[in-house]
Amino acid sequence: MNAGLAAKTAGGAGILAIALAYYFDRFLWESLFLLTAALCSAILWRKDFFDKGFPLMVLALPLSFGLGINESTEIEFPAEFLLLIAAPIVLLLLIKERFRSLRSHPLPLIWMASFALPVLWSDQILVSFKFTLLNALYVLVFYYGTLLWKGRGGDLHRLVFTFALGLLPVVLLGAWRFVQFEFNPVTLRGLYEPFFYSHTYFGATAALLAAYFLGRWRLRLHELLLFMVFAVLTVLSGSRAALWSLLIALFFAVLLQLPLLFRWLIPLLGVGVITTLVMSGYFDPYFERNSFESHDPQASIAERSMSVTNLNSDVSNRERLNRWIAALRMFQERPHSGFGPGTYQFTYIPYQERSLQNRLTVRNPDHPPEGSGGTAHSELLLQLSENGWPSTLLFLLLLGRWFLLGIRRFDRQPAWTGPLLLGLVTYFFHMQVNNFLNQPAFAFLFWSFGAMITEGHEKQDTGR
Repeated sequence: MNAGLAAKTAGGAGILAIALAYYFDRFLWESLFLLTAALCSAILWRKDFFDKGFPLMVLALPLSFGLGINESTEIEFPAEFLLLIAAPIVLLLLIKERFRSLRSHPLPLIWMASFALPVLWSDQILVSFKFTLLNALYVLVFYYGTLLWKGRGGDLHRLVFTFALGLLPVVLLGAWRFVQFEFNPVTLRGLYEPFFYSHTYFGATAALLAAYFLGRWRLRLHELLLFMVFAVLTVLSGSRAALWSLLIALFFAVLLQLPLLFRWLIPLLGVGVITTLVMSGYFDPYFERNSFESHDPQASIAERSMSVTNLNSDVSNRERLNRWIAALRMFQERPHSGFGPGTYQFTYIPYQERSLQNRLTVRNPDHPPEGSGGTAHSELLLQLSENGWPSTLLFLLLLGRWFLLGIRRFDRQPAWTGPLLLGLVTYFFHMQVNNFLNQPAFAFLFWSFGAMITEGHEKQDTGR
C-alpha cells in the first residue's frame, strides 16, 4: 500500500469513527482529537519536518498542563497531542531504516511487551490500556525517536538545552509567585502549577538537569553557570529527595575521577558498611530521637533533609511507608501479573497498614486529602504491584545496562557519557522514593538519556 492510499484509508476511517462517535454520543472529542493529530502527522511527514519538529516538541514539554477534553478524560497538553503527532512519523522512519534501531536496542521494546499480560488480567482494563499506550508512546518517541534524531545528525545537548529553555517560563512564574507570597515556604508545593503538579516533580527535574550540566562544566563556562542555576532551583524546590539525589550525583562525579577498580569498590564497601550498621541497630537510637519535620516552615534546609529518617511524627514519611507496604501486599497477592498498569491508585486502599494511617492517608480515591496524592512513591514497588515481577526485572535490567555502559565508556567518552550518567544517577536514587515516569517532561529526560548512553558517541570529548 502506497503512502497516498494509506493516508486516504486512515482519513476515511477517522471520519467514520467521528460519525459513529457523534451518533452514539460517546468518545466524540477523543475521536476529533485523534483525527486532528493524524492529519497533522500526515502533513509533517510529507514536509519531512522531523528534524526541525523534534526539538520544538521538546521545547513544549515543560510547558504542558492538564487539559480536560470531556468530563472523564484529561490529557497533558500540548505534550500528549504532540506525542500522537510524532509517533506515526517515528514509526515510519523506523520502517524506512528497516528497524535497525529496534534490532540494535530491543530491551525497551521487550519491557513494553511485558505489559501485555498485566493489561489482560487487569482489574480495570481500560485504565491499564490507556496507561500502557501512554508508556508505549514515551518509549517510541522519546527513546527510539531520539536515536533516529541523532542518526540524522541531531545533537543531544541541543535537545537538553532546548528543554531547559522551555523550563525558563516555568521558573520565572514560580519566582514571581514566591515573591508575591513573600517567600513563604508553605507555598512551594504549588508554585509551578499548572505545569508541574508538585515541588517534588519540579525538584527532580531540576536535580537531573543540574547533574547533567555538572558533567559538562569543563567544556564551556555557561555550562557551569547552568549547573549552579539548576542546583539552586533544586534546593529552593523544597524537595528532600531532589536535594539528596543531587548530593549523590556530586559524590558520583567525584567517583568517576578515580580508577575503574575504585569506582566499583568504594560503592560496594559503602553499601556493605551501611547495611551492616543498619542490621546491627546502630542507627536505631538516632531514628527514635529524630524529630525534624519535612513540612515545618521554620526548619532549615538541612533539618528538612534530615527528616527523611523521622518515622515517628513526620506524616509524609509515614504515608510513604504506608504506600510501600500496600504495594508489597499487592505484589504478594498477584506476583506474576500485578493488578494492571496504572491501577495502583484505585486498588491499593484496602492494602494499607492501619497503624501508619495519618492525615494524608487516602480513604476515597475520588477525594484525597489536601496535600496527598501520587501513587506508590517508588518506581520499582509501583511496577511490582501493577505489572508483577517480569516487567520489574526487565526494567532493572534496562537500568543496569545503561549504568554499566556508562561506567565502561566514561574513560573513552567522558564529555559524552559523563553528563548522561550523572543525570540518570539522580533518578536512580529518586525512583526509590517517588515515581515520575508517567509525566511526559520527565519521561523525555529519562528515555532520551538512556538512548544516548546505549548508542554511545563516535567523537571524543567534543560534548556534542
